[in-house]
Amino acid sequence: MDKQTLVMIIMLAFIVSATFSEVFKYYLRTKRVSHGDIKNSEIDLLQQQNRQLQERVAVLEKIVTEPSYDLKQRINAL
Repeated sequence: MDKQTLVMIIMLAFIVSATFSEVFKYYLRTKRVSHGDIKNSEIDLLQQQNRQLQERVAVLEKIVTEPSYDLKQRINAL
């Protein structure tokens, strides 16, 4: 996988997670569901999933911005 593809994957993951978050917020507003109506376990699960996605994006960003990343790609291309 080249550098541009990995950057595109990171961007796509960010866009998808941001879109999901906004859709969920919209759903809550339109259904007029308060936080009291949502089970705490559901909120905890969503928060955990959000943290996991943020950690995964951070790891991918580290990999792509790593100075030796381009060198590894060139070596693997041989």
